[in-house]
Amino acid sequence: MLRKSFMALVRRPTTGVTKSTLNSLEALTQIQLGITPPLAVQRGFLLEHCEAQLESRGVTEAKLLAMDGRLCTQLMKQIVYEQYLSVPFRVFSFDMEFTGPPVFTAEGPTEDITELGVYSPLLDQTFSCLVQPACGRKQGPGVEELTRITDEMLAQDGVPFVEAWERFLSFVQTPQPEELPGSEKRILLLSHGGKLADVSLIKWTLEKFGLDLPTSFVFGDTVHLIRDAHRRRPVTVDKHPPSWKLGDLVQWLHIPPTLPAHRAGNDARMTWDALYHTLLRYGDDEMTPREQLVPRFFDEEAKRRMRESINRHKQEMDPLMMDDTFLLADAAMTGSSMTTAVTEEVGEARGRREGATLGHGRGERAKGTATSDLMDLDFDDIFKEQSAVKSSSSAAAIEEFRLNDDTLSMKRTTVASQSQAAALDEDSSIEAEERSTSSQRGARKQPAKKDKRGSAASSSNVAEAGCSDEIFLV
Repeated sequence: MLRKSFMALVRRPTTGVTKSTLNSLEALTQIQLGITPPLAVQRGFLLEHCEAQLESRGVTEAKLLAMDGRLCTQLMKQIVYEQYLSVPFRVFSFDMEFTGPPVFTAEGPTEDITELGVYSPLLDQTFSCLVQPACGRKQGPGVEELTRITDEMLAQDGVPFVEAWERFLSFVQTPQPEELPGSEKRILLLSHGGKLADVSLIKWTLEKFGLDLPTSFVFGDTVHLIRDAHRRRPVTVDKHPPSWKLGDLVQWLHIPPTLPAHRAGNDARMTWDALYHTLLRYGDDEMTPREQLVPRFFDEEAKRRMRESINRHKQEMDPLMMDDTFLLADAAMTGSSMTTAVTEEVGEARGRREGATLGHGRGERAKGTATSDLMDLDFDDIFKEQSAVKSSSSAAAIEEFRLNDDTLSMKRTTVASQSQAAALDEDSSIEAEERSTSSQRGARKQPAKKDKRGSAASSSNVAEAGCSDEIFLV
């Protein structure tokens, strides 16, 4: 098993989630755009996503770290293309002969099918069958000299179209050796210049006899594939063949042996030969001719399979990670400390609110699991609860401060009144002592007057003290 010591160099830290800087689909996109990822990113991608492929090639972590950028890029392209090109499908080339050049009108085609031919590149086998004209038409002038097919041959050796179609289906739907599972779901049928005539005439004839076209059939035209490959060639004197006709292409490519043209079986085989040698010489050097058909016909299917593989890899690495996000309910079920804290705070806030409404104090914390609370509340409710808790706590603090302030002011008023009363009492006692002394001295002269004045002073002092006490108390 490869060690994961290099993983820390190519991971970027995120909140609770660690994601590789590159996955297989992103690597494919960069390769197709001609972008070469950094060497550290390539190594991290290979170690994280391509462990089995590296082991099958005998590439250890030490060997991978010792590779230079060119070798590492080449290895990454090979492995990525293996994943992308793993779409199972069958490929055949086919051709048809007609009673004449077909023209499509409002009533239908003007010609009938006279021969069906299919070639299997994997089996290197050819199937051909003469077909009796569906509408009973005779061959046009010059067709017999071109195809070497006579009306007598069609009448004697030809079979009805329904039987010929059944033989055609039997040939293309037969399992092929060493094919990938699911290849029968995608059958690619290639014809040279038959995008309109061949395919349209097949569909019209099937509809005429009440037959359905299999959903697994995918039709392609080799003329477009060959032209695109030639456009990528460097400009030379013989950059393009004299024409895009099948016979001229075969001669220009020097494909041996050259078979007689204008027979369905031979044309089907030459169609594949022309396409194969064109893609082999002028196509993508990093893919075989068969693999170069995947981006043209099965690109969406290949990318869908790669996405499924990426999701499976994420599930194996971390069951909680789906599309680079955490599900809040899943995090709560795992006993996350953060989720537990949020849940308790929400429960306490709800308890305070219920207690304040019912007049039973703070109240108890809301019952229920963390998952149910989080599933019932959204983030707006959580923040609303938290603001309510903060508002209630701040209001309680202000009220407590007001009560304390009132009590303190009352205490200060009481102490001040007590101190003033004590001061008045002390002044009264001093004055009383002075008066008593003076009264003792002049007791013989005016005793009655002194007593009256003393009593009056005493009463006035008491009244003043009472008034002072009353004023301070108010």
